[in-house]
Amino acid sequence: MARLDEIETFVAIVDAGTLTEASRRSGLALSAVSRRLRDLEARMGTTLIHRSTRTFSLSSEGQDFYLRCKQILSDLQEAETDLRDTKGRITGRIRIAAPLTFSVLHLSPILNEFMTLHPEVEIDLDVNDRQVDLVAEGFDLAIRIGRLSDSSFLAKRLTRIRHVPTVAPSLIERLGQPERPEDLTDFPALTYRSSGPGTEWRFVRPDGRKGSVTVKGTLACNNGDVLRSAAIAGLGVAFEPTFICGPAILDGLLTPLFFDHTWSENAAYAVFPPGRAQTARVRALIEHIGSHLTKTPWWDAKLMEKYSMA
Repeated sequence: MARLDEIETFVAIVDAGTLTEASRRSGLALSAVSRRLRDLEARMGTTLIHRSTRTFSLSSEGQDFYLRCKQILSDLQEAETDLRDTKGRITGRIRIAAPLTFSVLHLSPILNEFMTLHPEVEIDLDVNDRQVDLVAEGFDLAIRIGRLSDSSFLAKRLTRIRHVPTVAPSLIERLGQPERPEDLTDFPALTYRSSGPGTEWRFVRPDGRKGSVTVKGTLACNNGDVLRSAAIAGLGVAFEPTFICGPAILDGLLTPLFFDHTWSENAAYAVFPPGRAQTARVRALIEHIGSHLTKTPWWDAKLMEKYSMA
């Protein structure tokens, strides 16, 4: 059976990229790092790392073993942290993945408050619109918006995400006020390239009748901030989540179109691997985020108040 110090050194080597860097990070002599790796491979009866004078690569057995060892060390750290947490303190590191714009506008202040309440917690936030591999990349938690695809993870719904078409007042002055959603075909459209509704925007009228409109995209982008900025500049109609365009609407920079219609809706979720939410710090963070993102989030509540829509 492998010794724990050998496993820790093996994981450190892979994470560091070289034996020399692993030696520097761990404070162990390079000879000790090399010896632990050799001893581990001897115990396992297989080569875990193919190494040369300049580079190394994991063998297929090494790759599988690394992922399992990484999880074992993470579980051990969580067990130790939970023992401390039972004394009433929330401590330890939480690694989170979250979408860029949502993090900047809404998640960041929530995390700031959580860290003020729990000063012994360390937050490692990866802000990126790609869908990360929670297990392979070592994340405790991800904030995801839209339809969930991986049923092997656990998820807690945080709040609804509502979309609405928005336009700058200057564009309405130039092209006129659309009378019905179908009129949006006459307007330049700003669309999401890699996700979202694309060029087909679906809606439900106040009387319950469903419809859709296919727009003509003049700018496609995978970032909502860019689309919002283009809409404010009068370049077209943007169809975005209200958590992105809401502040600009409230400031008068954008005007919502057909706000009484129900446009595409989905939700924001906290997604986590089984077992991770059992730690007190992750449970506490999920509850804290959920307390701020109610069924009707603050940005929608303010929009509804402004436009007298319940």
